[in-house]
Parts: sequence; C-alpha cells; structure tokens
Amino acid sequence: MNDYVNVLLNFIPPNASILELSGLPNNPAVLLADIDNDQIDELVGAYIFNNQNYLIILKNVDDQWLPLVHIKGSGYGISSLVAAPITANWVNTLIVGWQIGSEWAKLDLLQWIDGGILRLPTTNIAYSKLEVEDMPGLYGPDGQYELAIWVHDTGEAYKVDVYRFEDNQLVLATDVYPYYFKKVEDYYKSLLHSNDFSYYWYYLAEAQKKAGDFKQSLISIDKALAFSEPYPSLESLLNMRKQVLEYMQKSGHNNDEIIVYSRGDLTGNGFLDTVYLTGEKTEGSPFWQNITLNVLYQHENTLERIYLNQNVGYNPTIFLGDFTGDQVDDILVVIDTGGSGGTIYAFVFSFTHGNMQQVFDVEDFNETSKYQVLYENYYKVKVISYNPNKQYVLDLTSKGEEYLLEIYDEEGILKEPIEGWVDPVGGLYPIDFARDGTYELMAFQEIAGRYHADALGYIQTVLKWDGQKFISDRQNVAIFGEDISTK
Repeated sequence: MNDYVNVLLNFIPPNASILELSGLPNNPAVLLADIDNDQIDELVGAYIFNNQNYLIILKNVDDQWLPLVHIKGSGYGISSLVAAPITANWVNTLIVGWQIGSEWAKLDLLQWIDGGILRLPTTNIAYSKLEVEDMPGLYGPDGQYELAIWVHDTGEAYKVDVYRFEDNQLVLATDVYPYYFKKVEDYYKSLLHSNDFSYYWYYLAEAQKKAGDFKQSLISIDKALAFSEPYPSLESLLNMRKQVLEYMQKSGHNNDEIIVYSRGDLTGNGFLDTVYLTGEKTEGSPFWQNITLNVLYQHENTLERIYLNQNVGYNPTIFLGDFTGDQVDDILVVIDTGGSGGTIYAFVFSFTHGNMQQVFDVEDFNETSKYQVLYENYYKVKVISYNPNKQYVLDLTSKGEEYLLEIYDEEGILKEPIEGWVDPVGGLYPIDFARDGTYELMAFQEIAGRYHADALGYIQTVLKWDGQKFISDRQNVAIFGEDISTK
C-alpha cells in the first residue's frame, strides 16, 4: 500500500498528508476500486490540507495515473473508506466515514454518475461502527449491498439498524433483519457473559425481536425488567413486551415456510413493501396448506397477515401491478386447486382508505358467471352467457366423423338432447391491454361437451376495474384449430 501512498503524494499539495483510518495505526486511507464501472480500478485516497479533509480519485490511463477528481470532505479524520454496489445499478459507491468525534463518524456516499461524482442523500446519518455486506434476504444475496449502522448508546451498547439505498434514499432493509440481527444477538450474548447490565438485556431483546426470535426476546425483556432501575424505562420495556406478544400472535403457524415473494409500492408512499406467501408444505408433496398473505410495510416497519378464504392448493403465486388505476401496486394471488377441472383460487388486494382490502375473489366471479352449452342439429353447439348477455355458436365439423356419428344421425339431427357446461375459472392473467400502466384480468373458462375431456374451447372474459369493482369489459370464445397437416 505504501507504493500507492507515494503515487498519491504526487497529486496532492506539498503540505498535505495522507490520512490514516482512525483506530488503525499505519493503515493509510487508500483504496483500489472500480468507481466508474469501466472494469478498471481507480486509486482513491483521503488527505488533509490546511485542516480540511479531501478525497482524491486517480484514473489509470495507459499505465499512467491521472487525477480524476478532488472531493471536499468533513470532520477531522476518517474512519471508513469502502467501495461496494449499494444502488440498484450495481456500480460501486464510495462509502466514507468522516470522523467528527471520538466515537462518531458522518456517513458520506459518493456515486460516479454521468462523468462526475454525486453525493447520495444520507439524512445526515452519524454512526459509531459500520458494516457493509450483501446480506441475504428471503431468497439469499441479491448483489446489492446493505449498510449496518451501529450508533453508540452506553457502555458497549449500540442501537443497530440496517439500511438499503432505494428510490434515492436510505430505507430500512427489514427483509435482511433475520440474518443480520442474529449477529447482533451473538454480540450482546457475549457481553452478558461478564456484564450483567439491564441495558445489554434490553438491546439483546431488541436484536432477538428483529431476528424473529420472539420467545427469547420475551425472556430477555423479563431479565431487563428484573433490575431495580430497568433500562431504558419500565414503561418502554412493558410496551416492548406487548409488541413482541402481538408479533407472536400474528406469526401464526410455527411450521410456516416462505413460498414466494415480491416487492412493490403498495401504499403510494414511494417505499418498496415486501409481499410474501407463507404456508405449510405437505411432506413429499407439492400441496400447500394454511397459505397466508403477508405484507411487510417498509416505511412503517409493520407486518400485516391476511388470511385467505381458500388457503390450500398447489403452485401459489404473487403478481404485483396496478389494477385499480391509482398508479400504486395491487396484489394478485393465484393458487391451483389441484382438481380435475384445472381450476384456481384467485384474489386481488388493494390498499384503499388506509387499509389493505380484498377487492376480488374468483369464487364470486364463478357464482355470477352463468352459462348454457346446448348441442344443436347440424353439428353446432350454442354457448349462452348470461353475464354478459352473449351467444356463441361453435362448429363441430372439425371434431371428426367418428365423434359426429356418435351423436348425430345421417341427416345431421341429434339422436338425443345433449347439454355441456362451462368450468369455473381455470386461468387468470394480468394483461395491460392499453399499455397505460393499468392491468386488466383475463379469465379463462373451459367449455366442456359430453364429458370433461371433450373440450370445445374457452370462454375468455376481460375484467376491468370500474372504480368500485371488477366488471366484465368484453368477452369472446376461443376454439381449437383443425389439424390440416393430414389433409
């Protein structure tokens, strides 16, 4: 690293000196990292000149170091100098901690954008310790690094939170809490081996709560309450205990697994909320029971569990998109019933009037969708829809001679009356027909003839939000094409 220090000295004022990372003697604040995403490392160094801190970035051009930019810093020293991709474009951000006190550093995030350095907003976060890591969420690491901010409180206790850069701001990364706060939990357990203080029990309980270890959190809260002067206060600990008990009640089944998840802005506040389905999987089978919709609201850091009217089935899925035209994501949940008709359960939920509400249940649509399927003379089937009022006539001649001779005489007259049926919805698909950002629902219902395998086609109904409910916007029938390859 000394060679790079010597390189940097050639590009800073004669009376300037390279800063050392605080608490780390003989460790100059020098970093090699690709800042501008050209797959070539830049040389970054921190220096002080006339009592003012600076960063300098040098670029290697044809094996020659050239100055790219000088950036004015703050504070009297530097505690952190790291590069990691914390934004959604996965280009390295310079993460700098400018020392502003013996245990405090000011966070500075510097991003190379459009040929220059831009300071990302940090809401003036000051911290005592910092960890930067691509933390695993519901489905493992995603390549975007999170920031764990430790803020000193008392003794060796710290208030800890984890942030992710999203929508041009730092937001709480609650989806990685179960991973990271296990580390925090271990930290406080280690301290408590030789330091039995109320404030360590309190912060241990907080870490266990965020890690989802609610039973252990209650035990730690009770330990903190046992002190004559509990920290932070008796009222705070009792409120915390009540909150943990509420979380335990909402958590429901102990055997729940996360089935699928997605993220989107559900409330219109600009924050990406996390939506996921949980359930109990039958051993040795793809069948799920007790399927539950969970919504983790990012801004409020609250979890809502929504119990579905039909909560068993196969292949549960989530789709997030705007169905109601308010430019906010709604939730579509679809579950295969596993029945012989290939039918589904499906629900749409929308955040309206400050609450998440169910605005569509496919069972209600099935109840109001009434049809008749009537075989007629001369190789035709009439399909009558009563909502909307439509009539369709299907030509059976492509069914083949053997099929027709079973039900028609030589004159094309039915041998006996035959009536088919239309199945409940077997497929429900979000489609933005107008490409205006608002999705409609396309419902598929199979038309069956004499028996279920005697498929005649599909009723296709487009459902559109009218401001209060989903209504039928248009309907048609899709039929199977005739195989002409053998003709």
